[in-house]
Amino acid sequence: MGKVLEKKRLKEFLSSVSKGAELIAPVKSDTLRFEIIKDFDDICLEGRPLFPVKKFFSPARHDIFKLNLADKNKAFEEVKNKIKPRVIFGGRLCDFNGLLRLDKLFLAKEFQDEYYKEAREKTLLIGINCVPAPSKYCFCESMNLDKYYDLFFHDLGDKYYIEAGSPKGESLILKLEDYDFSIPAIKCKKHLEKKDLSGFYDSPAWKDGSKKCLNCGKCTAHCTTCLCFDVIDEVDADLKKGKRFKEWDSCQFTNFTQVAGGFVFRKDYVAKFKHRIYHKLQYFRERFGMDMCTGCGRCIESCPRLIDFTETVNKLK
Repeated sequence: MGKVLEKKRLKEFLSSVSKGAELIAPVKSDTLRFEIIKDFDDICLEGRPLFPVKKFFSPARHDIFKLNLADKNKAFEEVKNKIKPRVIFGGRLCDFNGLLRLDKLFLAKEFQDEYYKEAREKTLLIGINCVPAPSKYCFCESMNLDKYYDLFFHDLGDKYYIEAGSPKGESLILKLEDYDFSIPAIKCKKHLEKKDLSGFYDSPAWKDGSKKCLNCGKCTAHCTTCLCFDVIDEVDADLKKGKRFKEWDSCQFTNFTQVAGGFVFRKDYVAKFKHRIYHKLQYFRERFGMDMCTGCGRCIESCPRLIDFTETVNKLK
């Protein structure tokens, strides 16, 4: 049993739950992407945004600390990145399951990313169901996704059926009318037929599937769960000022595995392609008990050559 909200009251509802916070939702500009909302009329729920929500939790680039040797009292100054409370509306199940996977690493007991932790604590997740699947590249039906959200909307035409996924979400819809609804399953045209890749590492299918790869890294930039980053130090010419910053990296870049002396461990495109897929479907599951991939299909859609790793995996014999 959930609640029901008339669509004409959506702006009123979003205004209420995002009071004192930033509202983030899909916006159509050059493409559909998540942005901070300034006008409720800019929200677009038609289709799945090409860019995931991960940039709001692990930005493409942000400073860690500044160096200023001219000031002895503040030679090393940590940069405090301010994060406002926010509400993400219109995320898909694949988006929020991506956060569930990022939680496994960035919120681990051994090592925690303080920026990510604060961002997660200050964010309310409100999703919307994909029926039918919004993209021909989606294969989330194959990935056993969890119900991971605070609230989840289901389109009923002139109304939304809302189910709560957390006590925080439940508290926001207490005053809405009760409603009984049988939630339909997500159906995708594309499927991943196997996820256990042990024994297939030397298959010739990997070479055929990756031969068009440009090593551009768009697949990892658009992925909901790719989380690799580099920490870089930049020093001014006077050697007195500088900064350390963190920015996204990609296992598809040639210098990703470069070590002292210039040796590159994964140089050819086949090795890089295999590593990405094995990380998504084998290595992560062996450690955390779930696939890293959420089946959003963004890596396929954003690829300049439309390389489809599901076709490669399905051919493994």
